[in-house]
Amino acid sequence: MNIKKFASLLLCGIMMLSLFACGKGDNPNENSVVNNTTTSVVQSDGESTQVTKTSSATEADVKMPVDASYFDDAAFVGDSVSLKLSYYAMSNKMLGEAQFFTAGSLGANNALWSLDNPESVHPSYRGEKMLVEDCIASSGAKKVYLMLGMNDLGLYGVDTTIESYKTLVSNILAKSPDVKIFIQSMTPMTDTSYIWGESLNNTVIGEYNQRLKTLCEEEGWGFVDVASVMYDDYGNLVRDYCSDPDDMGVHFTEMGCDVWIYYLYNHA
Repeated sequence: MNIKKFASLLLCGIMMLSLFACGKGDNPNENSVVNNTTTSVVQSDGESTQVTKTSSATEADVKMPVDASYFDDAAFVGDSVSLKLSYYAMSNKMLGEAQFFTAGSLGANNALWSLDNPESVHPSYRGEKMLVEDCIASSGAKKVYLMLGMNDLGLYGVDTTIESYKTLVSNILAKSPDVKIFIQSMTPMTDTSYIWGESLNNTVIGEYNQRLKTLCEEEGWGFVDVASVMYDDYGNLVRDYCSDPDDMGVHFTEMGCDVWIYYLYNHA
């Protein structure tokens, strides 16, 4: 699918969703589309956190600064959330020739384990299990997009996960000093997720993402706030974007992947 066709289909889909969401008596702009600008406060157990949501914009506001070829030299590192993106993007080439080093249960912490650890969940490159930094070095990638945390926060908390993230990126740069690092924010959960708990919920994820943003500012890495276009009006993952809303409540549908990819195009 070429970029113009993708943009056209995505705009049509978003406009249909926008019209569907409007109640009687509303007078929506018939050319409205999604734009991630609005900030709201989400309440959770008496605490509040800031999240960025989607708002309407005119079709003229929509831009495509890059096309799929921009990602030809990119590598995406992630867990099972990114695994869905890899299947989808590789099937339609919406992210060009991007390479994916993803594995279920991968996290910033266990990515630092040795390969001979019996519980290793490291990704593979050309069929060989490798450390993340070796996957990147072997692939020749020039841009690295990382999204990790879903398998970390509940076990290790925000502070330890941030420190592990720093170590992982340092390991990558030690073997590939010229790569550009982009940290993608961790996407939210549905409020019906069975893994929702005190140490893993959307308030904690919001805090974690703010820490990631600060880390990127300190280290000079790019921060790509994918999560900002994934929230519903209540600060949870949009159910239509989620393939398992009443189970883990974190994985994506093709619609969710479209929104994710569209965001990457516009924030390259």
